[in-house]
Amino acid sequence: MDKEFEIFKNGSTWLRTDFHLHTKADKEFIYQGEDNSFVSDYVHQLSQKGIGVAAITNHNKFDYNEYKALAKKARKQEIYVLPGVELSVNDGANGIHCLVIFNPLEWLENSTDYINQFITQTFAGKHNYENENGRSNDNLTETIKKLNAFEKDYFIIMAHIEQRSGFYNELDGGRIQELGKNPLFRKTVLGFQKVRTRDIIDKLNLWLDNDLPVFVEGSDAKKIEDIGTGNSVNNITQKTFLKIGAFNFEAIKYALLDQKYRQANETKEPVNGYIKSISFKGGKLDGSTLHLNHSMNNLIGIRGSGKSSILEAIRYSLDIDLTRNQNVDFEYKTNLVNALLGSGGKITSVLVDDQGKEYIAEKILGDRTNIYQDGELQLGLKPNAIVKKPIYFGQKDLSQIGDSLSTEYLISKLIGDRLLNKKREVDEKNQEVLRLISELKKIDSKVARKADIEAKQAELKIKIQVFKDNEIDKKLEKQISFDKDSNFIKRLEKFEQKVIDGLNDYVGEYEDSFQSFKAYSSKENSLDIDKLKQHFLAFENIFLEAKTLSSRLVAENLELEELHKGFNVKYEELKEEFSKIKREINLPNIQADDYVKYTKELDLSKAQLSELDKLSKKKKELETQLKQTLISLQKLWHNEFEIVQEEIKKVNDDQDSIKIAVEFKGNKQDFESYLKENLRGSNLRGNNIQVIIDNYSDLIAVYEDLNQPNSTISTSLSDVQLHTFKEYFNSNIEAFLTYRIPDKFEIIYRNRSLNEHSLGQRASALIIFLLTLRESDLIIIDQPEDDLDNQTIYNDVIKVLKELKNTSQFIFATHNPNIPVLGDCEQIVSCRYDSNIIKTNLGSIDDETIRKEIVNIMEGGKEAFNNRKRIYELWTH
Repeated sequence: MDKEFEIFKNGSTWLRTDFHLHTKADKEFIYQGEDNSFVSDYVHQLSQKGIGVAAITNHNKFDYNEYKALAKKARKQEIYVLPGVELSVNDGANGIHCLVIFNPLEWLENSTDYINQFITQTFAGKHNYENENGRSNDNLTETIKKLNAFEKDYFIIMAHIEQRSGFYNELDGGRIQELGKNPLFRKTVLGFQKVRTRDIIDKLNLWLDNDLPVFVEGSDAKKIEDIGTGNSVNNITQKTFLKIGAFNFEAIKYALLDQKYRQANETKEPVNGYIKSISFKGGKLDGSTLHLNHSMNNLIGIRGSGKSSILEAIRYSLDIDLTRNQNVDFEYKTNLVNALLGSGGKITSVLVDDQGKEYIAEKILGDRTNIYQDGELQLGLKPNAIVKKPIYFGQKDLSQIGDSLSTEYLISKLIGDRLLNKKREVDEKNQEVLRLISELKKIDSKVARKADIEAKQAELKIKIQVFKDNEIDKKLEKQISFDKDSNFIKRLEKFEQKVIDGLNDYVGEYEDSFQSFKAYSSKENSLDIDKLKQHFLAFENIFLEAKTLSSRLVAENLELEELHKGFNVKYEELKEEFSKIKREINLPNIQADDYVKYTKELDLSKAQLSELDKLSKKKKELETQLKQTLISLQKLWHNEFEIVQEEIKKVNDDQDSIKIAVEFKGNKQDFESYLKENLRGSNLRGNNIQVIIDNYSDLIAVYEDLNQPNSTISTSLSDVQLHTFKEYFNSNIEAFLTYRIPDKFEIIYRNRSLNEHSLGQRASALIIFLLTLRESDLIIIDQPEDDLDNQTIYNDVIKVLKELKNTSQFIFATHNPNIPVLGDCEQIVSCRYDSNIIKTNLGSIDDETIRKEIVNIMEGGKEAFNNRKRIYELWTH
């Protein structure tokens, strides 16, 4: 780039351009200031009006010294001033005013003023012609020929074409048609200035075969104050902006020729999030900063120059993970980043969101990314929330798309964000399924003890009957009653404490949340919000009654403790009486204490069986809840599919390059792999597993059929197999019931599945597809040309890329010159590996040093480039 200019630090940019300016050297220009202040005043006005490219076009005159002074002063303000002349050629009734803009490096070469030599020739024999009414000796065609004789670069803009001495105003349709067929006119006249009328545009299109030069603006100011303010339509100043990446004549000329992409009537601000710069500390790029453009960026260099390493570092800095399934070069690419950064290496990126806000992202090798805004750490903020939906494909990755894993990866990249809320709902429903299964398992473990308790109870009854037969029960009735009452009081204490603990947990869960709602304020609806707050305070007061209730319950519980103590005192007083009764019982092999113990155990077993009966009822309720929850989970899966289906329809409708087909839970291959993995060791054969795959939409459907006597699963398996399958199912029930068979995605290209095409065709289709989606702020591709032919690159990729590069940031590493050159790259990073250090040179396609590097690196040098050019010219004749 023009290294001294800050405006080109990030490559090509939009600059306001004024092609019709006059100065003090023009007889019609009025300046009342001091002569030694003119240059400063003039350049200051250009700067104030945001003019980055200016052409000095005085009437039939060029003042070399004045131009040099203005150009030098303007350059310091990062303004490019071009030499020119508003030439009155001898055509039409009043002559035609042409703005001739000259290449300063050629027309003022070695301080030789060829511009005035030309003016002298075209006005030979004329006097007093340095005003707007002067007229040269030559018509437009002769003027062009005379200019061409100098063999120096220039272009012409027809001034104020609808007004007096304007191209349209002075010439009739026949003459304009004649000029339009003249190659000299077509090659030289690159713009019409001050075009306003729709009817005139229609006529010009008719006469010039719908191939009009670019429409531009110019102030035509006759005093400094009017610079940048003239040519108003409906009180709006008409402006021209050109996209250029360096201050040189070729950049301006090419911008006019490429009017669709490089000319605009208003500034073009980025509409996407993007990486503005990325800096390195440590490693092979220590101290380097790569300034990137929000549009197109190309990393160039010979093989082994570090392009892929830089691209991987950019990917790494954005936390774009490599997955082993998606990327076969996982280890290689991970090692590239490690080798580039080195231990403790740090990447600092400046990220800009789609609202123009800047963030600083810092990442030390191996650590998480920290993001700051205005110096303040933004906890939890991730790079993809700033630069949205970045898509990355490394070398050969595009050609691998087509198999199920890589296709799912692509789909997830395209649709993932839209499923976040639905996936959260699915996760919540999964947790509910797991909770219900856990509760059912707890109940089953308790209910499993029922037989043992019943057996124990039967045994106790037999033992107690012995005591009853000897009427010992009547003698110990009072103690047994006291023991029952004691057990009751203990259970009551536990229950009350459980209620108190539950209430306290409830209050603790919500209490702190009230403050965050109470702290809210509104600028626009303060009265309404204040009313809402009054309601919320009343709501909070009612809620806080729970704390009061808890205190009252604690007090009552303490009262129970006192009552229990009183009961225990009473019990203690009766213990001697109970002991005396036991001593009076004198039967062989019968201990009175055993009766008390058996009676207590029997009482406990009755309570346990009663509790188990309740649990059995609860189990039925939970089983019903589980079935309902599983149905809800299946519906959520289908809702998820419907979102995917809807988004894929949008993608399919939005472009014609390729189509995506999707089948709900259609990935039977994944289903089969899942079953084989989880049924390993069960001795179930492949045909048994195939029955499940063919007959059941998912494992929830299997679960519903598992205990049905005449179900498909029951009749297709032997008794032993069915028993084994049930054991495996129950041991994996949590995973089985929450396993979602993936949807099946198929990418269709030219009416055939993508994986049926050649690698080159796959890559061609996918890169065009990615470019046309308009979904991602950033697309990173390493050497897309590896699987593309040059015809595909130009006919398909480049054309699409030029259309879309202003709505997404592209970062390519490439060896193919067609991509940066024909793609008109805004920022090129030329890489060179030298002594374990990667050196970079940055600049746009307009930068002369970058052009030379493209020829040397990508074309095999100037000689090879020229030889190919000569051969191609021979072939086309």
